[in-house]
Amino acid sequence: TESIHLKAFQKTFDKFKIKLTPEYHKSLIGGTVKENIIQINNDFNINVDVDEYVKLRNDEYLHLLESEHINPNQGLKELLLWGKKNNIKLGICSSSKKIMVDKVLENVFNIMKISDSIYDFFDAFATAENVKRKKPFPDLYIYISNKLNLHPSECVAIEDSEVGIISAKSAGCRTIALTTPFNTIDSLVKADKIINSLDEILKENFWGW
Repeated sequence: TESIHLKAFQKTFDKFKIKLTPEYHKSLIGGTVKENIIQINNDFNINVDVDEYVKLRNDEYLHLLESEHINPNQGLKELLLWGKKNNIKLGICSSSKKIMVDKVLENVFNIMKISDSIYDFFDAFATAENVKRKKPFPDLYIYISNKLNLHPSECVAIEDSEVGIISAKSAGCRTIALTTPFNTIDSLVKADKIINSLDEILKENFWGW
């Protein structure tokens, strides 16, 4: 969803005539929206009310989720269906608010033509409302492992940002990092494995750690 995040930030700050490039957006990934607004304030020498612009940006993001399709990562549908078929517990762990996570998942499930409700498909959710400290702190992953009745060491996290990897690893999870146009290999090196597409996970012998 990073392309939509970037578009939401750009629309929110359009009146200031600043250009938020994909390269710049990499520096925002992993931070909360509030942290991102503070960074934009500092980097572009503007002085917006942070709380006001957090709301403006979140409203813009939700609007874009309603109007734009999200292209699922290659192999996502196959991985999810494989997990369900093999009775693997599946959870969503995000620093975003629950309403945003739900909108993204509903959008993606519709595109992938998965008819199940997201609440039937996933066994647990961990979102911004559930913890005081977001990623890179381990709290979200500790929370969701408890909801799944698993020890963190029994969980494998799939992440695409350095703060997400640090969060999962700090909780004790093994971690797979997915490369995207919005991250760099250097930001993923703390993961146990790095992949270029999700379908690599389903290849024979992938799970040898």
